[in-house]
Amino acid sequence: MILFKRLISISIILISLSFIILSWNIPISKMWKGYTVLYADVGIAENTVLSVLSKAGCEKVITLSSQEKNEIKPLVTVHFLSDNSRLSDYRQRIKNYFFDEQKKYQLYYVNDNDKSKLGAALKTLQTLGSCGLDVSFLYPLYVPIICLLFFVFLLSCAENRLPFTLFSLFPLTFSLVVPNSINGSASVLLLYGCFLLQLLYPCQNAIVKGFHNVYILILLLFPIAICAYVSLKNLLLCSLTSLCVLLSALMILQFKGKSYVSLPRSFRVGRANFSPISIIPHAYSANVITRESADCLFLCAGAILLQIVFSLFPQQHLSASSSTNLLSLPSPVSSVSGKEELPNLKDFLDWSWKTVTFEYKNLNAKESDVVEVPFYKMEGTRAVKTVSKRFVYGDEFLEKMLDEYATLAEPRIETLLREQGENSYFSYSSSSGGVESLGSMTLFILLITVCIPLGMALYYILQKKKAVCQ
Repeated sequence: MILFKRLISISIILISLSFIILSWNIPISKMWKGYTVLYADVGIAENTVLSVLSKAGCEKVITLSSQEKNEIKPLVTVHFLSDNSRLSDYRQRIKNYFFDEQKKYQLYYVNDNDKSKLGAALKTLQTLGSCGLDVSFLYPLYVPIICLLFFVFLLSCAENRLPFTLFSLFPLTFSLVVPNSINGSASVLLLYGCFLLQLLYPCQNAIVKGFHNVYILILLLFPIAICAYVSLKNLLLCSLTSLCVLLSALMILQFKGKSYVSLPRSFRVGRANFSPISIIPHAYSANVITRESADCLFLCAGAILLQIVFSLFPQQHLSASSSTNLLSLPSPVSSVSGKEELPNLKDFLDWSWKTVTFEYKNLNAKESDVVEVPFYKMEGTRAVKTVSKRFVYGDEFLEKMLDEYATLAEPRIETLLREQGENSYFSYSSSSGGVESLGSMTLFILLITVCIPLGMALYYILQKKKAVCQ
């Protein structure tokens, strides 16, 4: 029966480990959230590019020609004049989104729903001229390296190195296969959990002690909680990693607990009767958190902090096209100081407000004014006011205009800008890492993760002081 249970556990471990390895995922970095940029030599006609994309199944591509087809049309032919060049030249400036800074390539924005179909289209287009994608493969080497260094340090401190190495195989694989800052931090916690498990290796009833220890449970379960933030698949992979650690600990600790030599029930020396007792320490009397293991908690927190620090810096990109890094393409940027700024949603708001309300406004009206357009109907011989069309400058008006654009058959560039957020800035950039930058929520989760080992260390110190005082 015991052999059967072990075979089941080994099968689950091998299947889980195989699934984790097969889920190898190199993070992809690109410039725009929700869209992938296809750039093609200006010598390739737009109709040709769109025909190839359509045959590949890519629909609703944002192109230069679609901007002129779907512009807001005022009711009167008289156009407003503005001293603000950003406002009056908006329609011309918006065309910059469809060329690189050197005007050698025309750009096409493909929705990420169709990104899996871009490979076939790109192969066809490359036979017609120079083209590529704004996609870079970003492998954060710091994630597995920090985990490996932390493992080596714990290995040097471990009393039972072979079981610790076997336990640690799974979180190390997880950090290597699915590398990102959250998974790296989760792997660090799991490695420290493995370190505590190996301390129970020489003890009897180690399984019961390990599964009832608050420190070990937190270190094996909390990583699953933080990995759930990334994706459901990430949650599954981390859960399988923790499961592999638990099953391997279950087999190894159980095997060790029954491997000691059994003595006779009793034996006699001269006139005295003796009953043997086990000299193997009992798990209930073993301290999982000792002074030495508590000191490692601070290094555990340091390893997680290193994951945060390295994730804040740009990583080396492996470009999907050899010329991508040489191009300067429109992209979201954190600031536009010293760069040529491209139109944003604030410019679109001002331009569409002027265009829509121009024929109804007083020449001395301000942008913040509310514009009401009354409608009348004839009742007998009198014209009676029925309803009014009301325009209010601000976010409500902006959302209304963007909603109208979202329903068009051919999408406009404003739909793309909306995806990036209302307060985004845009300019030319040769970096393709803007979308994958560390978000505020991710940073918050990582900081909470740092508090786990620090909180454990603080709790241990307070418990020791309390014991001394008593």
